[in-house]
Formats: sequence, C-alpha cells, structure tokens
Amino acid sequence: MTISTSVHRSAMPAYQQPLTAKIRVDGGPNASAFSNRSMKTERAIAGRWLSLTLFLIGPLLGVIDFFIANIGIPSIRSSLHTSFSEIELVIAGYGLTYAVCLITGGRLGDIFGRKRTFIVGMAGFTLASALCGLAPSAWWLIGFRLMQGCTAAVMFPQAMSFIQISFAGSAKRLAFSLYGAMIGFGSIVGQVLGGFLIHLNLFGLGWRPIFLINLPIGVVTIVCAIFLLREERSENAPKLDLGGVAILTAGLALFSYPFMEGQEHGWPLWAFVSLAASFPVLAIFYFYERRLSARKSDPLLEPALFEDRGFLVGLLVTCIYFGGHASMILTLSLYLQFSLLLDPMHAGFALVPFSFAFLLGSTVSGKLNGYLGRDSLHLGVGVLFLGLVLLGYEAHRAPTGLTLAFLLTCFLYGIGRGLVTSPLYNTSLSGVPEQYAGGASGVIATAPQLANSVGVALIGAAVFSVIPKHGAAPRDYANGFVVSTLINIGALLVAAVLIFFIPKTRGRDFAKTELAHES
Repeated sequence: MTISTSVHRSAMPAYQQPLTAKIRVDGGPNASAFSNRSMKTERAIAGRWLSLTLFLIGPLLGVIDFFIANIGIPSIRSSLHTSFSEIELVIAGYGLTYAVCLITGGRLGDIFGRKRTFIVGMAGFTLASALCGLAPSAWWLIGFRLMQGCTAAVMFPQAMSFIQISFAGSAKRLAFSLYGAMIGFGSIVGQVLGGFLIHLNLFGLGWRPIFLINLPIGVVTIVCAIFLLREERSENAPKLDLGGVAILTAGLALFSYPFMEGQEHGWPLWAFVSLAASFPVLAIFYFYERRLSARKSDPLLEPALFEDRGFLVGLLVTCIYFGGHASMILTLSLYLQFSLLLDPMHAGFALVPFSFAFLLGSTVSGKLNGYLGRDSLHLGVGVLFLGLVLLGYEAHRAPTGLTLAFLLTCFLYGIGRGLVTSPLYNTSLSGVPEQYAGGASGVIATAPQLANSVGVALIGAAVFSVIPKHGAAPRDYANGFVVSTLINIGALLVAAVLIFFIPKTRGRDFAKTELAHES
C-alpha cells in the first residue's frame, strides 16, 4: 500500500496550521487494517453523539417539569381542593430541591460514573413523576414534587459534564449548542405541552397526564441508556464531601427559599432572616472547601475554580442572563393572557416563534463562538437588546390582539437567546480541568435556577408595582411588560460590560486540538 500526503504550511504556529491530506490507497497487506481503524473511529464518533442524545433527555425533562406544573395550577387546585400556600409549595418545592442538589448531582457523576448516575437519576425522576400523577392529596403531591426535583438534579448535570470531557473544538461547540437548545426548548414546551394535555383531558384525568407522560419517556430512556451508554467517570475520582454537601445545601436553601415564597407572603420577617443567614453559611462552605483543598482532600467544589476569571465572570453573566429571561417569560405570559386576552393554550402557541427561533439561533451559535470566541456573546447580546426594545415598543402601542409585528419581534428575541445560551456555557467551562467537570457543571447548572427565582422575585416585584391589585385593565399588564423589558435592557448592558473581562479567545479551540480529539 502506498500513501501519499501533501501538507499545507504557512507562517502560522504549528498547532494552528490546517492539515490537508490526499490519500491514495494502492492496496497491500495493511489496507484492511487501515480501513478497520477508520470504521472504528467513525463508530466511536457516532456513538458519542448517540450518547449525548440520551444524556440530553435529562435536562429537557428537568426543565419541562419546572414549567409544566404552572399551567396545571387551576386544575390541581380544583381537583385536590388545595390552598394557595399548598399550590405554591407544589411549584416552589420542585425548584428548591432541584436548585440545591445540582452541584451534588454533578459530583456524584464524577465519583460513581456518569452512566450509572444518569440512570439512577432518570429512574428516580420517572418514579417520582408517576407518584405525582397518582397523588391523592396536596401534601402527597408536594412530597413527590420534592423527590422529583431532587432526582432531576441528579440526572441533569451529567449531560454538561459529558460534553466537557468527551468533545473538543467544533464538536464541543455543537454539543453545547444542542444542550442550550434543549434548555430553551424545554422552557417553552413545558408551557405548551401542559396546556395541551390539560385541554385534552385524557381519560378524564385532568392535570395528572402532565406528570404521567414522563413515565413512558423515562422507561424508554433508561432501557436505551443501559444498552447504549458507555460508562464515563473522572480519573482518580474523589470521595463525596458529605460535610460540604450539608453546608452547601443549607446555604442554598436559605438563600433561594425567600425568593420563591417571600413575595407571595408579602416579604415577612422570616424571609429576610433566612436570606441574611444564607451568606455566612455560604462563606463557611467556601472556607471549609479551601481547608479541604489545602489538606489535599476531596472538596465538593474546588476553590481554584473561582480563581479562573473566565469561569467566574461567565458565572456572573449566566446569573444576569437567566434571571432576566425567567422574568421575561413570566411577564410575557401575563401580557398575552391579561392584555391580549388569549387563553392559556393559545398563549402557549403564541410562543412557538420564540421557541423555533431559539433552536435556529442555537444551531449557528457554535460556529460563531468558534470564529469569534468571547465576541460571539456580544453579538448575541446585541440581537437581544434590539429584540427587547422592539418588544417593549409593541407592548407600549397596546394592540388589542396578537399582531404579526409582535410575533416577528418574538422571533428576533428568540434568535438572540439562542446565540447567547450555548456559547455562554462553552465559554464558562472551556478552561475547566476534566477532574472538576462534574462540580463545575453543577455550579453552571445551579446558577440559572437560583437566578430564575431571584429574577422573578425582584423584577416581578417591580412589574406588579405598576399593576393595580384590584380592577387591573389590559393596559396595566402591558405597562408591566414594558417595565420588565426596560429592566432587562439595563441588565443586558451590565452583562455586555462584564463580557469584556472574559479572556478574548475563551471558547475557541485550535486545529491541533480538534484533529487530535477526533482521531
């Protein structure tokens, strides 16, 4: 066998030089071996993408169930005769356990293997979903929702840490694009699917199918994962830091619960006490982890992560970005239903252009991130800024119904979200060592959940301050939506400044890295 190659060279450094090869196979004893190696490489690449597809079902279901119960509130209240405080716990309980367990869930993947942890998390989530759908009373439903949130947090981070250790270069950017698309898609599908299932009233079950639908999806995913996933775990996997888990869980619970429930109860004293207590507890956690790290023990979170400027600034931008997005979805839903007078199902369908645009933006965001590095985030923020300005202008005009202009601005806003979400994950995590992949993924996954609660509470308070408590007119909800867009525009400007502090080439990968990994 004769193989001839030609290599293009330039004045670029060796690791950046593109490599092109012309291969002519004339036969010979090694031709079969060469072909077999090529086929094995192709199968390995295909298997990696198939594995990612299964892992992504975790984030998709976790996000869907964060939103789907909101649509079922009236039906659940009527069926189970719940009080307002009980129905609040049905919603907030899932978000609370989901948020506080994500970092621990990421570390469990490092320790026990991502395949095993994902399957256990998916099995627990499927069981909890079935129990939610069969709950005989409000308190049983609350308990099962707590369980559902906790198990979702176990399966959720495995997708992000799998991407971090299994992909490089353009493949990694594409993988994060798909991950971001699942997050955004799930937030919209949760509302649309919930409204559709309740409207169908399958077998007279009312709200119960919004949870029971997870049962067949979970079972099929578990069976496929058992046979198709290959076990992945970090080398020299650390032990579980139970002390760190306990302190961090307490600190995050004290911080997040007031934002979930405080506003509904008029911000009582306990909310401020809980919030104030969270900061010293989280400080204790940080110094506890530093002590373990200095002793060469196994901290739940390696303190050195927060010395990485790209990771730390990316985390701050993530909080701003998702805090604003959560409030936008809430106020947009109110605007559609109470200002444009759409019923819940049609209000959900009105968000389809946003969802489609988000997927479209996510599709091209990886390539943009590869070409532009940090600057791709500025491009996405610019598109978001324009979308928010136009959405606020449309609401200020106070149309009497859904207009084509509004749908087009929703589409533009969705494009901007798609352009930012995936590169933000890739940019934040691209410099994190493999042994910290699970913990770092847990942190990046936790930040949006906490930001959602804080954003809804703070921006929601500003929005409701301009909406009368009694006798609110459609115009009042339009004004509330305009207030939300103005606050989000200001938050975007802050994020745009912070992005300048991320290393300029963060998120880029060079040719050598990509070629080596793919081979």
